[in-house]
Amino acid sequence: MFKGLSRWLFGSTEYPVLIVGNNESGKTTLLYRLKLDKFVTTMPTIGFNCETIEYPRGWHWQMWDVGGCDRIYPLLRFYLKPETLVLFLHNCADTNEPVTPEWLRHFLWDMVEAKTKYIWIVPTRQEDLEERETYLEGLRQIYEKELSQVRNYVEYKVLQHKVSAKTGEGLEEVMAELHKTMSMNSRVASWRPGKSEIQPKEAPTSEEELRAIIEKEGSEDTMDCKSFWEAFLSADIPAWDHRSHLKAGYIIALESTKNGESIFATADTFIAHLNRLKEAHPDRFRNTQHQTMTIFWLVQLQLAIWNYKIDKGLGQFPAWVDFQDVLLQTPSLRNTKLWSLYYTKGLLFSPQARESWTAPDLQQFPTLKPSPAQAEPGIQIKEENDDRLLRFAFAIVQHIQASGLRRGAVVKDALTSLETTTIRLRTVDSSIPPYSETQAYFWIQVVHAALQSLASDVEPLNNLSEKSYRMIPVSQLSFSNFMLLFDITPETWKDYYSSKIWESVAARMEFVPPDRKPLPNIIGVSPDAHKKATI
Repeated sequence: MFKGLSRWLFGSTEYPVLIVGNNESGKTTLLYRLKLDKFVTTMPTIGFNCETIEYPRGWHWQMWDVGGCDRIYPLLRFYLKPETLVLFLHNCADTNEPVTPEWLRHFLWDMVEAKTKYIWIVPTRQEDLEERETYLEGLRQIYEKELSQVRNYVEYKVLQHKVSAKTGEGLEEVMAELHKTMSMNSRVASWRPGKSEIQPKEAPTSEEELRAIIEKEGSEDTMDCKSFWEAFLSADIPAWDHRSHLKAGYIIALESTKNGESIFATADTFIAHLNRLKEAHPDRFRNTQHQTMTIFWLVQLQLAIWNYKIDKGLGQFPAWVDFQDVLLQTPSLRNTKLWSLYYTKGLLFSPQARESWTAPDLQQFPTLKPSPAQAEPGIQIKEENDDRLLRFAFAIVQHIQASGLRRGAVVKDALTSLETTTIRLRTVDSSIPPYSETQAYFWIQVVHAALQSLASDVEPLNNLSEKSYRMIPVSQLSFSNFMLLFDITPETWKDYYSSKIWESVAARMEFVPPDRKPLPNIIGVSPDAHKKATI
């Protein structure tokens, strides 16, 4: 308690240190030599390891050892903050790998963009070097030439003393270099972990200012929602500005939410309307189709609708006429740059994001957390982490079946986005489970097998008499109804995998087949689905 109080009063001398480098350069060995003061046999790191090291007394360094596999390199920028210190470990024993790998050049400019100020080059595995001093001098010249490109933004140093993560030789000098630099530089603020890590960038306009804008625009808006919708359908709206976009999106999102449609189906509806407007009056409606931007705003509107319903204690969803009140309750909708809190400009306006849904790279979307009082008797509300992969799989498979896109390409992009998001989130919350290709793909296959049984040309695999379930449009099926129809729970994986395989490092790196029984091709509707749906 006293330690926490003193940090709050006087500031913390704890700094984040990012350990990166060549493959097999000893990143994990160095981390645990510093932590445990002994040699630890390691295996290739998937994701990251994190430990807090004290040196000297009262100074704490939160060290992140990031996996060296190639897929991790593009994600390193998520670990960079202005207060981050970087140790780059060079593997002196590997003469085949380029001295300065290509990804390091991009990483240095990521440091500049993140305003990360310090990087030390640490030559490791020097045990078998011949003419060590000559080799290190040549190494220093190569790295300093590379680092000179960012000399105006980043302070760097190539350490010349002997360093061995295996024996511990030279590591105290490395820590002394960190301490010396940080104790001399008062411009770097102390790092208070937790709060600053998860705070999004501030919106350019305060809530009070946004509400004032909404009230002013509302008083000038003489067209009620019904009249607006009629004008929208006839391509005869007086103005096509941000408020008009929100008004049309609100109506579409509201009706889609009532019908339990997926966000992808809702986006398809909205984009179809935009294309219709553009065809009718290309001079007035110059919208460029943008899948990710459309989904982003529809998600914000759906959340606003749900929050309004919950906060007002409504027994049903708000009406069209409540549009102004919904905006006033969620004034961030009026911020035209709201997307910048979640996406970098380069990602959002890339061709990939225009053509297909792309996950945010700054922070995840806000989530709705229903009150326990809203739960129906006998129906359990699960924790978000328990079924997060199941929800992810449901959204992906529903999108594939509703859009008619090739499953392989969509799944590949989805898994890449999931891996990126998981690694980024784990940099601020280590309690989040690591990415596992096996676990993610398993749930996609299970959901696919279940939704296949709803196709009209597939007979149920049980004696369920309510064959109308077979005709349910997949695009209109909500996740909660999906869970009612099928005997699938977050524990279903145990029928197929042992814990040893499910949680193994190998299963995290690539898909590993189940060891208990094969993956299902079809999963039939639960025999008591009608009873559960009635409840």
